[in-house]
Amino acid sequence: MVNIQEIKDSNLTEKIETHQKIGGALRISVFEIKENYLGQLPDEYNAHLTTARQTLEKQNFEWNFHFNKVASKNQRKDIAYAMTDFDKLDPSGQKIDLFHFLGSHFDLNNNKPLIRGQLGNNTLNSYFYYDQDEIPENKVDINALDATYKQLYMDNKGYFVHALMEPPYNLSLEKEIYLRGKYLLEFLEYFFCEINELTVYAWDTNCSVVFDSGKEWWGSYFWTIYNPTKKWYVGIIASETD
Repeated sequence: MVNIQEIKDSNLTEKIETHQKIGGALRISVFEIKENYLGQLPDEYNAHLTTARQTLEKQNFEWNFHFNKVASKNQRKDIAYAMTDFDKLDPSGQKIDLFHFLGSHFDLNNNKPLIRGQLGNNTLNSYFYYDQDEIPENKVDINALDATYKQLYMDNKGYFVHALMEPPYNLSLEKEIYLRGKYLLEFLEYFFCEINELTVYAWDTNCSVVFDSGKEWWGSYFWTIYNPTKKWYVGIIASETD
């Protein structure tokens, strides 16, 4: 048996609630795993699996609670009840490297995010290093970076930075790309600390109906991340549509 407990901390709660208030799509849960009554700790895979199970069960509960509250009895019959298919979840964990996890919108060599332009027609759908001016001559060829990334990783297990910074509706942040990049870097620092020390697993997104909405176009994601600096196991689910 694994001794896992969700961390209840006012600063952590504030960080998560702030992300949701500005329109973020990530559903974040943070746990600690301690020795069980036999003085044992789980191996790496089972620690991440337990985190994945706890994270998804929490999201299933929130899904069911929401629809039980807002839907009439007749409407509720037409909405699938969220529950975990453990036969799909349990063997599905895939350990992924940092570039796979973060995606092509983060320059690991320089530890700098690439942020979508915000200011006008000439830059709106282009990307820039967060600490450069948002002007046409500073555009980064994001299509080339995406192509290189997709050659390395054919699946849809990564793209965390995209999921964080580009939910279906724009984040309610200042328009300056520098401030958006600053938000991203502060998020990484708080939840992950030394990103090169992380252990990341990606999980099946066919194991609960909570992932179905994102499959329409935006994406469905499910990660567990171990932060050895804080000894945190972070579970993240993201699945949204317009």
